[in-house]
Amino acid sequence: MKRALAVFLSVLMFLTVIPVVGAASTPSFSDVPRSHWAYKEITEMAAKGIIKGYDNRTFRPNNEVTRAEFAKIMIAAADVDINKSYVDQTFKDVPRHHWAFLYVEYAKPYLTGYKSGSTYTYKPDQAAVREDIAVALVRLLGYDQKYKADLNQLKKFRDYEDISSALRPYIAIAIQTDLMKGYNGNFRPQDPITRAEAASLLYRAILDRDDDDEIKIVFPTPGQPKPQPEPERISISDSFSDSKLKNWDTDKATGNWEVSSKQVTAESDDDDLDHYFLPLNWNESDKVKKYELSVDVNVVGSEGLGGLYFNGKDGKANVVFVQKDRVVLGKVNDVEEDDIDIITSSSYKLKSSNRLKVEVNENTVSIYLNDQYLFGQQYVKQEGKKLGLYLQEDATKGAPRKTTYLDNFSFKETK
Repeated sequence: MKRALAVFLSVLMFLTVIPVVGAASTPSFSDVPRSHWAYKEITEMAAKGIIKGYDNRTFRPNNEVTRAEFAKIMIAAADVDINKSYVDQTFKDVPRHHWAFLYVEYAKPYLTGYKSGSTYTYKPDQAAVREDIAVALVRLLGYDQKYKADLNQLKKFRDYEDISSALRPYIAIAIQTDLMKGYNGNFRPQDPITRAEAASLLYRAILDRDDDDEIKIVFPTPGQPKPQPEPERISISDSFSDSKLKNWDTDKATGNWEVSSKQVTAESDDDDLDHYFLPLNWNESDKVKKYELSVDVNVVGSEGLGGLYFNGKDGKANVVFVQKDRVVLGKVNDVEEDDIDIITSSSYKLKSSNRLKVEVNENTVSIYLNDQYLFGQQYVKQEGKKLGLYLQEDATKGAPRKTTYLDNFSFKETK
């Protein structure tokens, strides 16, 4: 645990800057004089190589840490291995393309969040505050399992009512175990965490404690093997709030795809190109036989001609798209040929916004429009693993006055 907490602090200090290389064994920082309240904690940990300063010999003790950065710190502290294949989105404001998405999802056991109705948010850009680090330290050290919270401990602080009600047991344990202290009769639960305060708190947890995590134990009698939980199913979504298209393999796309007004569309200067494919980044080696794809097809003066593709392999793919009066399931065999082998279709009156969903169950395909079943087709062989967004050349030929946009994409593995 001590090693993990050392990593915790080390990551914290390296979040945004390049540290000094080869610092002196007894470092000093120009902005941390001997009179600084955290001088001892900062300098002693720096002398042990746990922390380092900046390249101009400063420590910047008053810099704040954001909640997104704090999630990354907790991953290092807990020695969590991140599996990028199976992660569901928990927080509305931390979508999959956010740089801290995996850190936040995997650090949830140590973090605080927010709930409104059935919606969870994390507020990644806000500063992490003292009550956040109190919860993290208590849970990381396992003190919430070891100690019973004495809520009377909180009443010694004049501002105890400012502590979030759900967090009070953790704050009480942090006080009881001397992990955290108040100042002038206040706990300051909503004060942002600074580098100096983080150094002081973690010094108290690492260097100023004599307890050893190692104990001798007796292993329980072997029993029946516990059943392994089912692996998490793939779930990838994109609302295109990030213009960099991180969820997509733009290098292997046909056509030039870009985000406009938090929607995506495509065009090309190549007159021979009739079909635009944007492949999704996902682990194509996974043996996925049942899944669903969905996307909003938003029409501005165009005739639609956009939707989804799947079973992609060697430049060929099945496509499902909406047009002026129909929904079509077909096969594209050459992106430079405008011909599409029509498998089946159904009448449909194009709207300004059309929610298209494709369900694939091995060799059976079902098509939905605006949450209503439209038609299905059997014997559509799963030939390839590439899938993603699809537009025809004519969908954007009249841009920007007449064009088709795609939005709110989702890919989910199903039972």
